[in-house]
Amino acid sequence: MNDTPSIYPLRPESPASIAPTPLFGNDVDSFVQQLRLAAQAHRAGRLDEAIASYLRLLSVRPYHAELHNNLGVALRLVGKLEASVSHHRLSLAADPGNPALHSNLGNALRAANRLDEAVKHHFQSITLNRDYAEGFFNLALCLRDLGRLDEAIGCFARSLALHPDNRRARVELAIALLMRGELSSGFAAYEARKRLPETPTPDFTQPAWDGGPIAGKRILLYPEQGLSDVLLFVRFARELKRRGATVLVLCQALLKELLATVDFIDQAVAEGEKLPDFDVHASMVSLPHLCRADFAALAAEPAYLHAPAMSRIKLGRIEKAKLRIGIYWAAMPGQPQDRQRSAPFAQFLALAGDPELLVFSLQGGAHQKDIQHFGAGGLVHDVGRGIFDFAEAATALSQLDLLVSIDAPIAHLAAAMGIRTWVLLPSIVDWRWQLGGEQAPWYPSARLFRQTRPGDWDLVFTALRSELETLKQISRC
Repeated sequence: MNDTPSIYPLRPESPASIAPTPLFGNDVDSFVQQLRLAAQAHRAGRLDEAIASYLRLLSVRPYHAELHNNLGVALRLVGKLEASVSHHRLSLAADPGNPALHSNLGNALRAANRLDEAVKHHFQSITLNRDYAEGFFNLALCLRDLGRLDEAIGCFARSLALHPDNRRARVELAIALLMRGELSSGFAAYEARKRLPETPTPDFTQPAWDGGPIAGKRILLYPEQGLSDVLLFVRFARELKRRGATVLVLCQALLKELLATVDFIDQAVAEGEKLPDFDVHASMVSLPHLCRADFAALAAEPAYLHAPAMSRIKLGRIEKAKLRIGIYWAAMPGQPQDRQRSAPFAQFLALAGDPELLVFSLQGGAHQKDIQHFGAGGLVHDVGRGIFDFAEAATALSQLDLLVSIDAPIAHLAAAMGIRTWVLLPSIVDWRWQLGGEQAPWYPSARLFRQTRPGDWDLVFTALRSELETLKQISRC
């Protein structure tokens, strides 16, 4: 979202409307300098310092549009969304004809998951200025969140026509194409992400692989994004092996033992370990594009991740239980959209009251304590507390009949193993699961359950329980 702090030219203010204070008196130049310093701290990421400075300045200029705007942006970045929205409203009240302030209010409303209202303000911003590239870009983001992909793609295109050098708009347009199922063109366009400052650039002297002949070469694949992307995109290394390459994978330490068992990977190396010799390198996220993947053939490919032969993880059975079900309900704190992706533990707990189901928690992190907090220690068996890497998680998954999980790495692992996986998705879906439908192009064993309204998990679990009854009937046969 394009709403970084800036300094607008100050408009003359009547002495009667602003009472002098000891901080600046009537020294407008000093006020401007302090506002500039606060904005510099904001841009540098020192948000607490910036917020404190903006608040001091507001005591002098309580109706100053840019102060409220910048404070609203900073508060949004630290997650104080309702306060952010209110400051943007005050900013807009002070300068109602400013398209940028409409758009920034729209950004705050989008962050607060109030998308319909956000669209109205973004639309107003481009109504006020038909050449406002940032307004079209921010509107496109909201439309994409709402699943209005054709309109979103049109707005991204308009933004790029006005500002062709906007790299972020090119990346977000690529994501919209991927969500719409245009995988070949979407992944080609998604290569633009490499020009963004936050995309990690490997410090290798060897050249990047350009998709050319690879037979006889040693290629190092590296993780560009998170654990889920490694689990998803490492499958395309199978094509490199088919073409005669020696495949080396650099991965997070939690994945090393798991990936070391993959038949098309010659060596897995954990981050921080000494790298083996290699000729070329590639991001795993780039493999679908570089390999010119046949996406229609993915569903026919066999599972590509497997549990190790030996493990200490053993799941029990009880006589009446027909199905062993794993559950995972909460995203790790600090991840993007972790609140929207997480589902209430109480919804899962309702499954544990069925004698035909034996429920195991694979939840990691702080949310493991939800089991005890809800008094569910005798209903949900906490396996996650004893799992320390993905190889052990794979062993636990291999003993289940079903995994029910939010959008998390464990869901990608289970689906990549060919295990029946039911993925619970929020209304604003990650592009990897595309828009609409019950199937994902990557995983034939996965079934997707989507929210129809933001934050409403009730209908999702109603549909899930109905499918679970069908599955139980099959298991009785």
